[in-house]
Amino acid sequence: MKEVQLEPHASASLQSLCKSTLLLLLLSCMSVMSSCSDNDDGGEGVQTPVIEGKIVSYNEFGAAMLSFTSADMKKAGFTLGDVVTITVNGQTIDMPYYDGFYALTGVYLCVAYPTYPSVCFTANNVGLPEELRGLEGQRVVITMKEKGGMDDVQKALSMTYGFDRNDYNSDEEFANARAVSAGSIAPGVLHRTSSPFSNELSRAFYVSDYLEQNHVKTILNLADTEAKMQSYYADMPPYSRLRWDNGDVILCPLKADPAADEFVNLMVAALKELPSHPAPYDVHCMEGKDRTGYVCALLEGLCGATYDEMADDYLKTYENYYHINREDDAITCYVLRELRLNPCLAFYAGAEEGDLSDVDYATAFSKFLLDNGMTQEEINALKAALTTPIP
Repeated sequence: MKEVQLEPHASASLQSLCKSTLLLLLLSCMSVMSSCSDNDDGGEGVQTPVIEGKIVSYNEFGAAMLSFTSADMKKAGFTLGDVVTITVNGQTIDMPYYDGFYALTGVYLCVAYPTYPSVCFTANNVGLPEELRGLEGQRVVITMKEKGGMDDVQKALSMTYGFDRNDYNSDEEFANARAVSAGSIAPGVLHRTSSPFSNELSRAFYVSDYLEQNHVKTILNLADTEAKMQSYYADMPPYSRLRWDNGDVILCPLKADPAADEFVNLMVAALKELPSHPAPYDVHCMEGKDRTGYVCALLEGLCGATYDEMADDYLKTYENYYHINREDDAITCYVLRELRLNPCLAFYAGAEEGDLSDVDYATAFSKFLLDNGMTQEEINALKAALTTPIP
Protein backbone atom coordinates (compact mmCIF):
# COMPACT_ATOMS: atom_id res chain seq x y z
CA MET A 1 0.00 0.00 0.00
CA LYS A 2 1.40 3.35 -1.00
CA GLU A 3 2.08 5.72 1.86
CA VAL A 4 0.20 9.02 1.78
CA GLN A 5 2.69 11.85 1.46
CA LEU A 6 1.72 14.91 3.47
CA GLU A 7 2.84 18.43 2.79
CA PRO A 8 5.37 19.75 5.33
CA HIS A 9 2.81 22.01 6.99
CA ALA A 10 0.16 19.28 7.34
CA SER A 11 -1.41 19.27 10.79
CA ALA A 12 -1.55 16.36 13.23
CA SER A 13 -5.28 16.15 12.61
CA LEU A 14 -4.66 15.80 8.89
CA GLN A 15 -2.12 13.05 9.47
CA SER A 16 -4.64 11.27 11.71
CA LEU A 17 -7.25 11.62 9.00
CA CYS A 18 -4.95 10.12 6.39
CA LYS A 19 -4.32 7.16 8.70
CA SER A 20 -8.08 6.75 9.01
CA THR A 21 -8.39 6.85 5.24
CA LEU A 22 -5.80 4.09 4.93
CA LEU A 23 -7.70 2.06 7.52
CA LEU A 24 -10.75 2.47 5.31
CA LEU A 25 -8.86 0.85 2.43
CA LEU A 26 -7.96 -2.06 4.66
CA LEU A 27 -11.58 -2.46 5.71
CA SER A 28 -12.62 -2.77 2.08
CA CYS A 29 -10.62 -5.97 1.79
CA MET A 30 -12.26 -7.60 4.79
CA SER A 31 -15.07 -9.96 3.81
CA VAL A 32 -14.45 -13.10 5.81
CA MET A 33 -16.63 -15.73 7.45
CA SER A 34 -17.15 -15.24 11.16
CA SER A 35 -19.80 -15.29 13.85
CA CYS A 36 -21.58 -12.40 15.53
CA SER A 37 -20.51 -13.91 18.84
CA ASP A 38 -16.91 -12.96 18.01
CA ASN A 39 -17.66 -9.33 18.88
CA ASP A 40 -16.44 -8.07 22.21
CA ASP A 41 -19.30 -7.41 24.60
CA GLY A 42 -17.56 -4.23 25.74
CA GLY A 43 -17.05 -5.48 29.28
CA GLU A 44 -19.27 -6.83 32.02
CA GLY A 45 -22.66 -5.15 32.06
CA VAL A 46 -22.10 -3.41 28.70
CA GLN A 47 -24.17 -4.75 25.82
CA THR A 48 -22.67 -4.68 22.34
CA PRO A 49 -24.92 -2.67 20.00
CA VAL A 50 -26.81 -4.89 17.59
CA ILE A 51 -29.70 -4.38 15.19
CA GLU A 52 -31.48 -6.94 13.06
CA GLY A 53 -33.67 -6.51 10.00
CA LYS A 54 -33.81 -7.52 6.36
CA ILE A 55 -32.99 -6.36 2.86
CA VAL A 56 -36.10 -4.64 1.52
CA SER A 57 -34.90 -3.72 -1.98
CA TYR A 58 -31.95 -2.53 -4.05
CA ASN A 59 -31.69 1.01 -5.35
CA GLU A 60 -30.59 1.96 -8.86
CA PHE A 61 -26.95 2.12 -7.75
CA GLY A 62 -26.84 -1.44 -6.44
CA ALA A 63 -27.13 -0.61 -2.72
CA ALA A 64 -29.14 -2.88 -0.42
CA MET A 65 -31.88 -0.85 1.26
CA LEU A 66 -32.55 -2.16 4.77
CA SER A 67 -35.66 -2.32 6.91
CA PHE A 68 -34.47 0.18 9.52
CA THR A 69 -33.57 3.86 9.64
CA SER A 70 -30.77 5.95 11.10
CA ALA A 71 -33.03 6.63 14.08
CA ASP A 72 -33.27 2.89 14.65
CA MET A 73 -29.48 2.61 14.42
CA LYS A 74 -29.06 5.40 16.97
CA LYS A 75 -31.54 3.79 19.33
CA ALA A 76 -29.61 0.52 19.08
CA GLY A 77 -26.39 2.30 20.10
CA PHE A 78 -24.67 3.02 16.79
CA THR A 79 -23.15 6.40 15.95
CA LEU A 80 -21.96 7.74 12.63
CA GLY A 81 -18.24 7.04 12.34
CA ASP A 82 -18.44 3.60 13.97
CA VAL A 83 -17.02 0.56 12.24
CA VAL A 84 -19.71 -2.11 12.06
CA THR A 85 -19.97 -5.73 11.00
CA ILE A 86 -22.81 -6.69 8.67
CA THR A 87 -23.78 -10.35 8.52
CA VAL A 88 -25.89 -11.43 5.55
CA ASN A 89 -26.24 -14.55 3.40
CA GLY A 90 -23.47 -16.39 5.24
CA GLN A 91 -20.96 -13.54 4.95
CA THR A 92 -19.68 -11.01 7.45
CA ILE A 93 -18.26 -7.75 6.19
CA ASP A 94 -16.62 -5.01 8.24
CA MET A 95 -17.32 -1.47 7.08
CA PRO A 96 -17.69 2.12 8.33
CA TYR A 97 -21.09 3.63 9.10
CA TYR A 98 -21.44 7.11 7.56
CA ASP A 99 -24.12 9.55 6.48
CA GLY A 100 -22.50 9.90 3.06
CA PHE A 101 -20.42 7.99 0.54
CA TYR A 102 -17.06 8.91 2.05
CA ALA A 103 -14.99 6.14 0.55
CA LEU A 104 -12.93 5.15 -2.43
CA THR A 105 -14.54 3.20 -5.25
CA GLY A 106 -15.25 -0.41 -4.31
CA VAL A 107 -14.98 0.13 -0.55
CA TYR A 108 -17.86 -1.32 1.49
CA LEU A 109 -19.78 1.09 3.66
CA CYS A 110 -23.05 1.35 5.54
CA VAL A 111 -24.84 4.63 4.82
CA ALA A 112 -27.60 6.66 6.43
CA TYR A 113 -27.90 9.03 3.48
CA PRO A 114 -30.10 12.04 4.34
CA THR A 115 -32.44 11.69 1.36
CA TYR A 116 -32.74 7.88 1.52
CA PRO A 117 -35.78 6.39 3.30
CA SER A 118 -33.65 3.85 5.20
CA VAL A 119 -30.11 2.76 5.93
CA CYS A 120 -28.32 0.91 3.14
CA PHE A 121 -25.03 -0.84 2.56
CA THR A 122 -23.04 -1.06 -0.65
CA ALA A 123 -19.63 -1.07 -2.26
CA ASN A 124 -19.03 2.58 -3.03
CA ASN A 125 -19.76 3.68 -6.61
CA VAL A 126 -19.95 0.13 -7.99
CA GLY A 127 -22.79 -1.41 -5.99
CA LEU A 128 -22.83 -4.79 -4.32
CA PRO A 129 -21.31 -7.84 -6.04
CA GLU A 130 -23.52 -10.50 -7.59
CA GLU A 131 -23.47 -12.76 -4.53
CA LEU A 132 -25.04 -9.96 -2.49
CA ARG A 133 -27.71 -9.06 -5.07
CA GLY A 134 -31.21 -10.47 -5.31
CA LEU A 135 -31.47 -11.10 -1.56
CA GLU A 136 -34.72 -9.23 -0.87
CA GLY A 137 -36.17 -10.53 2.39
CA GLN A 138 -32.83 -11.91 3.62
CA ARG A 139 -32.02 -11.42 7.32
CA VAL A 140 -29.35 -8.79 8.06
CA VAL A 141 -27.59 -8.34 11.41
CA ILE A 142 -25.39 -5.34 12.21
CA THR A 143 -23.06 -5.45 15.22
CA MET A 144 -20.36 -3.14 16.51
CA LYS A 145 -16.81 -3.74 15.33
CA GLU A 146 -15.07 -0.60 16.59
CA LYS A 147 -16.77 2.31 18.31
CA GLY A 148 -15.77 5.56 16.58
CA GLY A 149 -13.22 3.75 14.43
CA MET A 150 -13.79 6.03 11.42
CA ASP A 151 -14.93 9.10 13.31
CA ASP A 152 -12.20 11.30 11.77
CA VAL A 153 -13.46 10.72 8.24
CA GLN A 154 -17.10 11.14 9.29
CA LYS A 155 -16.37 14.47 10.97
CA ALA A 156 -14.29 15.74 8.06
CA LEU A 157 -16.76 14.86 5.33
CA SER A 158 -20.18 14.94 7.00
CA MET A 159 -21.92 17.81 5.29
CA THR A 160 -25.58 18.58 4.77
CA TYR A 161 -27.12 21.21 2.56
CA GLY A 162 -30.38 23.09 2.86
CA PHE A 163 -33.41 23.31 0.62
CA ASP A 164 -34.28 26.92 1.46
CA ARG A 165 -33.09 29.53 -1.04
CA ASN A 166 -32.88 32.09 1.76
CA ASP A 167 -29.94 30.20 3.28
CA TYR A 168 -27.80 30.93 0.21
CA ASN A 169 -26.17 34.10 -1.06
CA SER A 170 -27.52 33.97 -4.60
CA ASP A 171 -29.74 32.01 -6.95
CA GLU A 172 -26.63 30.72 -8.70
CA GLU A 173 -25.07 29.45 -5.48
CA PHE A 174 -28.31 27.72 -4.50
CA ALA A 175 -28.55 26.12 -7.95
CA ASN A 176 -24.84 25.19 -7.95
CA ALA A 177 -24.77 26.95 -11.31
CA ARG A 178 -21.73 28.49 -12.92
CA ALA A 179 -19.78 28.88 -16.13
CA VAL A 180 -16.71 26.68 -16.51
CA SER A 181 -13.66 28.73 -17.45
CA ALA A 182 -10.69 26.39 -16.94
CA GLY A 183 -8.06 25.93 -19.63
CA SER A 184 -8.96 27.35 -23.02
CA ILE A 185 -12.72 26.84 -22.70
CA ALA A 186 -14.31 29.95 -24.20
CA PRO A 187 -16.32 32.26 -21.93
CA GLY A 188 -19.93 31.24 -21.55
CA VAL A 189 -19.65 28.09 -23.67
CA LEU A 190 -19.79 25.48 -20.89
CA HIS A 191 -21.91 25.61 -17.73
CA ARG A 192 -22.49 23.16 -14.89
CA THR A 193 -25.48 22.99 -12.57
CA SER A 194 -27.67 20.75 -10.46
CA SER A 195 -30.66 19.22 -12.22
CA PRO A 196 -32.93 21.55 -14.23
CA PHE A 197 -35.50 18.74 -14.60
CA SER A 198 -36.00 17.01 -11.23
CA ASN A 199 -37.11 19.28 -8.41
CA GLU A 200 -36.22 16.75 -5.71
CA LEU A 201 -33.66 19.20 -4.32
CA SER A 202 -35.96 22.25 -4.70
CA ARG A 203 -33.50 23.75 -7.18
CA ALA A 204 -34.81 22.91 -10.66
CA PHE A 205 -36.63 26.20 -11.26
CA TYR A 206 -33.57 28.21 -10.23
CA VAL A 207 -31.38 26.12 -12.53
CA SER A 208 -33.83 26.49 -15.41
CA ASP A 209 -33.89 30.27 -14.96
CA TYR A 210 -30.08 30.29 -14.98
CA LEU A 211 -29.99 28.28 -18.21
CA GLU A 212 -32.49 30.62 -19.86
CA GLN A 213 -30.58 33.73 -18.75
CA ASN A 214 -27.38 32.28 -20.20
CA HIS A 215 -29.06 31.13 -23.44
CA VAL A 216 -28.04 27.49 -22.92
CA LYS A 217 -29.08 25.50 -25.98
CA THR A 218 -27.83 21.99 -25.24
CA ILE A 219 -27.99 20.02 -21.98
CA LEU A 220 -25.85 16.98 -21.18
CA ASN A 221 -27.92 15.11 -18.58
CA LEU A 222 -25.78 12.64 -16.62
CA ALA A 223 -28.55 11.47 -14.30
CA ASP A 224 -31.71 10.51 -16.09
CA THR A 225 -33.17 7.89 -18.39
CA GLU A 226 -36.00 8.72 -20.76
CA ALA A 227 -38.43 7.09 -18.34
CA LYS A 228 -37.29 9.39 -15.54
CA MET A 229 -37.61 12.41 -17.80
CA GLN A 230 -41.18 11.43 -18.59
CA SER A 231 -41.90 11.14 -14.87
CA TYR A 232 -40.67 14.73 -14.35
CA TYR A 233 -42.41 16.15 -17.40
CA ALA A 234 -45.63 17.49 -15.87
CA ASP A 235 -43.69 19.49 -13.27
CA MET A 236 -40.69 20.55 -15.37
CA PRO A 237 -39.78 24.25 -15.36
CA PRO A 238 -40.80 25.88 -18.66
CA TYR A 239 -37.32 26.42 -20.14
CA SER A 240 -36.23 22.92 -19.20
CA ARG A 241 -39.33 21.48 -20.86
CA LEU A 242 -38.64 23.57 -23.97
CA ARG A 243 -35.12 22.15 -24.29
CA TRP A 244 -36.46 18.60 -23.80
CA ASP A 245 -39.28 19.07 -26.31
CA ASN A 246 -36.82 20.49 -28.86
CA GLY A 247 -34.52 17.47 -28.64
CA ASP A 248 -31.73 19.51 -27.04
CA VAL A 249 -31.02 17.08 -24.17
CA ILE A 250 -28.39 14.35 -24.47
CA LEU A 251 -29.23 11.58 -22.00
CA CYS A 252 -26.18 9.91 -20.47
CA PRO A 253 -27.34 8.21 -17.22
CA LEU A 254 -24.11 7.50 -15.37
CA LYS A 255 -23.47 5.76 -12.09
CA ALA A 256 -20.84 7.22 -9.81
CA ASP A 257 -17.71 5.23 -10.71
CA PRO A 258 -15.71 7.11 -13.38
CA ALA A 259 -13.45 4.09 -13.92
CA ALA A 260 -16.29 1.67 -14.74
CA ASP A 261 -16.58 0.50 -18.34
CA GLU A 262 -20.25 1.51 -18.45
CA PHE A 263 -19.42 5.04 -17.25
CA VAL A 264 -16.64 5.44 -19.81
CA ASN A 265 -18.63 4.00 -22.72
CA LEU A 266 -21.71 6.15 -22.05
CA MET A 267 -19.63 9.27 -21.48
CA VAL A 268 -17.59 8.81 -24.66
CA ALA A 269 -20.75 8.25 -26.72
CA ALA A 270 -22.25 11.47 -25.31
CA LEU A 271 -19.07 13.47 -25.94
CA LYS A 272 -19.03 12.26 -29.55
CA GLU A 273 -22.54 13.65 -29.94
CA LEU A 274 -22.05 16.94 -28.10
CA PRO A 275 -20.36 18.94 -30.94
CA SER A 276 -23.29 18.22 -33.25
CA HIS A 277 -25.45 20.35 -30.95
CA PRO A 278 -25.13 24.12 -30.55
CA ALA A 279 -23.44 25.88 -27.63
CA PRO A 280 -23.78 27.06 -24.92
CA TYR A 281 -23.79 23.71 -23.12
CA ASP A 282 -24.84 22.69 -19.62
CA VAL A 283 -23.63 19.56 -17.81
CA HIS A 284 -25.58 18.28 -14.81
CA CYS A 285 -26.44 15.21 -12.77
CA MET A 286 -28.74 15.46 -9.75
CA GLU A 287 -26.66 17.64 -7.44
CA GLY A 288 -24.00 18.63 -9.97
CA LYS A 289 -21.23 17.31 -7.75
CA ASP A 290 -19.41 14.09 -8.59
CA ARG A 291 -20.65 12.78 -11.95
CA THR A 292 -20.77 16.35 -13.22
CA GLY A 293 -17.42 17.06 -11.60
CA TYR A 294 -15.74 14.07 -13.26
CA VAL A 295 -17.05 14.85 -16.75
CA CYS A 296 -16.27 18.57 -16.43
CA ALA A 297 -12.76 17.74 -15.22
CA LEU A 298 -12.23 15.64 -18.34
CA LEU A 299 -13.43 18.47 -20.58
CA GLU A 300 -11.34 21.03 -18.70
CA GLY A 301 -8.17 18.93 -18.84
CA LEU A 302 -8.72 18.16 -22.52
CA CYS A 303 -8.75 21.92 -23.10
CA GLY A 304 -5.46 22.42 -21.26
CA ALA A 305 -6.58 23.07 -17.67
CA THR A 306 -4.06 22.59 -14.87
CA TYR A 307 -4.60 20.40 -11.83
CA ASP A 308 -5.26 23.47 -9.70
CA GLU A 309 -7.92 24.75 -12.10
CA MET A 310 -9.73 21.40 -12.08
CA ALA A 311 -9.47 21.10 -8.29
CA ASP A 312 -10.75 24.65 -7.80
CA ASP A 313 -13.78 23.97 -9.99
CA TYR A 314 -14.47 20.66 -8.27
CA LEU A 315 -14.32 22.19 -4.78
CA LYS A 316 -16.47 25.17 -5.79
CA THR A 317 -19.49 22.86 -5.69
CA TYR A 318 -18.81 22.08 -2.04
CA GLU A 319 -18.50 25.79 -1.30
CA ASN A 320 -21.87 26.36 -2.97
CA TYR A 321 -23.74 23.55 -1.24
CA TYR A 322 -22.06 23.43 2.15
CA HIS A 323 -20.41 26.84 2.55
CA ILE A 324 -17.03 25.26 3.23
CA ASN A 325 -14.06 27.60 3.37
CA ARG A 326 -10.85 26.27 1.87
CA GLU A 327 -8.69 27.81 4.58
CA ASP A 328 -10.87 26.90 7.55
CA ASP A 329 -11.86 23.51 6.09
CA ALA A 330 -8.49 22.48 4.69
CA ILE A 331 -8.81 18.90 5.98
CA THR A 332 -12.18 18.45 4.29
CA CYS A 333 -10.86 19.84 1.00
CA TYR A 334 -7.81 17.58 1.22
CA VAL A 335 -9.92 14.47 1.71
CA LEU A 336 -12.34 15.45 -1.07
CA ARG A 337 -9.42 15.70 -3.46
CA GLU A 338 -7.81 12.46 -2.23
CA LEU A 339 -10.96 10.33 -2.15
CA ARG A 340 -13.01 11.80 -4.99
CA LEU A 341 -11.12 13.90 -7.53
CA ASN A 342 -7.58 12.53 -7.64
CA PRO A 343 -8.47 8.88 -8.38
CA CYS A 344 -10.62 10.08 -11.29
CA LEU A 345 -7.91 12.33 -12.73
CA ALA A 346 -5.28 9.64 -12.33
CA PHE A 347 -7.51 7.15 -14.16
CA TYR A 348 -8.20 9.50 -17.07
CA ALA A 349 -4.53 10.46 -17.29
CA GLY A 350 -3.10 6.96 -16.88
CA ALA A 351 -0.98 8.38 -14.06
CA GLU A 352 0.02 7.26 -10.60
CA GLU A 353 -1.91 8.81 -7.74
CA GLY A 354 0.65 11.08 -6.18
CA ASP A 355 1.76 14.43 -7.47
CA LEU A 356 -0.74 15.15 -10.22
CA SER A 357 0.29 18.78 -10.68
CA ASP A 358 2.82 18.14 -13.47
CA VAL A 359 0.63 16.01 -15.75
CA ASP A 360 0.06 17.22 -19.31
CA TYR A 361 -3.69 16.74 -19.09
CA ALA A 362 -4.49 17.85 -22.64
CA THR A 363 -2.27 15.11 -24.07
CA ALA A 364 -3.17 12.48 -21.47
CA PHE A 365 -6.94 13.02 -21.70
CA SER A 366 -6.81 13.03 -25.50
CA LYS A 367 -5.07 9.65 -25.35
CA PHE A 368 -7.72 8.40 -22.92
CA LEU A 369 -10.48 9.31 -25.37
CA LEU A 370 -8.59 7.78 -28.29
CA ASP A 371 -8.10 4.57 -26.32
CA ASN A 372 -11.82 4.46 -25.55
CA GLY A 373 -13.31 4.83 -28.98
CA MET A 374 -13.07 8.44 -30.11
CA THR A 375 -11.25 9.34 -33.28
CA GLN A 376 -8.82 12.27 -33.45
CA GLU A 377 -11.33 14.09 -35.65
CA GLU A 378 -14.03 13.64 -33.00
CA ILE A 379 -11.68 14.89 -30.27
CA ASN A 380 -10.78 17.92 -32.39
CA ALA A 381 -14.47 18.64 -32.93
CA LEU A 382 -15.16 18.41 -29.20
CA LYS A 383 -12.30 20.77 -28.37
CA ALA A 384 -13.42 23.20 -31.06
CA ALA A 385 -16.97 23.18 -29.68
CA LEU A 386 -15.67 24.09 -26.22
CA THR A 387 -13.00 26.64 -27.17
CA THR A 388 -14.74 28.58 -29.98
CA PRO A 389 -16.17 31.86 -28.67
CA ILE A 390 -19.90 32.37 -28.98
CA PRO A 391 -20.65 34.99 -31.64
